[in-house]
Amino acid sequence: MKYKNYLLMFMLASSPQLHAEEGKDLFLAAMNGKEDRLVTLLNQGIDVNSKNASGRTALMAACFSGNIHSVKTLLAYGANVNTTDNMGNVALMDALIFGDVDIIDLLIKAGADVNVQDAQKVPILERAKKISSENVIKMLEAAGAKGAEPPPPPEPTAEELAAKAAAEKAEAEKNEKPKKKH
Repeated sequence: MKYKNYLLMFMLASSPQLHAEEGKDLFLAAMNGKEDRLVTLLNQGIDVNSKNASGRTALMAACFSGNIHSVKTLLAYGANVNTTDNMGNVALMDALIFGDVDIIDLLIKAGADVNVQDAQKVPILERAKKISSENVIKMLEAAGAKGAEPPPPPEPTAEELAAKAAAEKAEAEKNEKPKKKH
């Protein structure tokens, strides 16, 4: 009988639904700055990189909410700074929204990719230029962030190619010297 009870407890503990709830609790604790709850959940073995249905992690929530203590705790427990959500966003992108230079600095020092692009291929530096302070932009650039590559020049149209060929032909004919008759 004891064996069945242990087996039932094991099955419940390894249930995906239970883990999903624990991941949700971790996400909410990080987002709301509930440091004690966050540490308790992490010490219970909750995956620090667990994701919600949108692919968002507790680290993303803490960065978005500007909870530096939660960010520090999650990083200390091994949170992956470069994990992407379902839209291609990373924690550093969330930190830009709040604009906390200390959180951004922590993420960069923890190895955040400063050249990451979102799902629309917009580099993080370009995003920062739209929503962040000059200090944040300078931090990203100092860490090696690059902006969007300039677009290549457009290919010439058939009309442009024909006009160029005609102009070259006219120039060549103009430069030809008339032959002298003897």
